[in-house]
Amino acid sequence: MSDFRDRFGLQLAAASASLLAANSADFRVRFGLQLTRAAGDLAAARRPLGAPARRGWALRLPRLGFPPEHRPLARVLALRDFRVRFGLQLTRAAGDLAAARRGLADAPAARRTRGLRLPGALIPRLSRPIIVGLSLTAFAGTAVAALALWTPVLGDSRFGEAPPTVSASAPPQDQLSALGVLRREQSPADRSGALASGALRAINASTSGVRTNYIRVLAGGSTGFVLVPVAERRPSLASPTAIPDALCLYAVQSGAFAVNCYTLAQVRAGTARNIAFGQVFGLAPDGVSAVTIAAGGVEVSAPVQNNFFDATLPAGPTASPTVTFSGAS
Repeated sequence: MSDFRDRFGLQLAAASASLLAANSADFRVRFGLQLTRAAGDLAAARRPLGAPARRGWALRLPRLGFPPEHRPLARVLALRDFRVRFGLQLTRAAGDLAAARRGLADAPAARRTRGLRLPGALIPRLSRPIIVGLSLTAFAGTAVAALALWTPVLGDSRFGEAPPTVSASAPPQDQLSALGVLRREQSPADRSGALASGALRAINASTSGVRTNYIRVLAGGSTGFVLVPVAERRPSLASPTAIPDALCLYAVQSGAFAVNCYTLAQVRAGTARNIAFGQVFGLAPDGVSAVTIAAGGVEVSAPVQNNFFDATLPAGPTASPTVTFSGAS
């Protein structure tokens, strides 16, 4: 879609749908409803895409000056540019959001539902509501980006566990600096591949704060490999020590899965590796182009792509293969 109103309308609709799906009884529901209405008005007011001459990107201002003080508000609202109405709608939404942030717990419910109140003397001075609309559009674009959290179904209800929590936070800066696969944008293939592999169903209650926007598919094929950064990996039988800001690597084949979670220090040391399905696989930091895996007197080399490597050992699985990096800068 080439028109910014198309894209922004869809973003608003998706963000508000996510908020409503969360079934939260706080300001986010009201804000989601307001964004939904605003997105609907935005789509309805669009000029046809077949008239490119009237879709200029530059801001169009009327040649007349500021309206007189006695100009009624109804006349201002009657201006036909959709950005006028959209700007005022976002003003009210931003007011609700700001009021809610000041004290959801302390303010009475009746007072928390009020919109933004502008002084009467100020409203007629909004002679450039188009400017207000465009300014708030920029604000809302940032808000929508922050709200656009991917919320896939995690865990498997058949095991009777509560699903893991999700987190909108980013991995720590040192992980982002060391792993280019986390710095790139999440692609549709990351989401569809992670869902198709079944790796997300394998994320259990030992994990909290799943950073869903940073889930990456590292490799596909008969075995799917998915990287899942999490805020914390709690102690379990497989890993008795809690791992904050863990990097969990899932391998899935024919419904069976193997998972291990690592620290960034283990990635840098070459010990972030696992053995499953007759393969040795693991993570490597930026600058490593290949690894040499030694096990049972046999050595094999494998390239590193997306900070990931995997290889089949002719000698068969071994408990502790040694991984040596090459090409590290």
